[in-house]
Amino acid sequence: MQQQDPMEQDVISRARAWLAEDPDPQTREELAAVIEAGDLDSLGERFAGTLQFGTAGLRGELGAGPMRMNRAVVIRAAAGLAAYLRNRGADEGLVVIGYDARPKSAD
Repeated sequence: MQQQDPMEQDVISRARAWLAEDPDPQTREELAAVIEAGDLDSLGERFAGTLQFGTAGLRGELGAGPMRMNRAVVIRAAAGLAAYLRNRGADEGLVVIGYDARPKSAD
């Protein structure tokens, strides 16, 4: 039996960790299928980094993984924004996180 190289093991390990914490059944199912298929190219793309917040907010292809737009990414971004504001002394007040007409935006 051929042994996986360390980089392949790393991306599969990161994908499995993401899968264990993904709150969305649809993207969990999607990622589980990619892992099961052994699609290392897709896993490599999905786990090459994280979506970056730009002038238009978070934007990316819908799907599972940190380089795709999904509930887990939005949750992490919202938590990061909250931590940033708290660290800057904004313990009170209101923050609005909106959604738009894109698919799954209101979910």
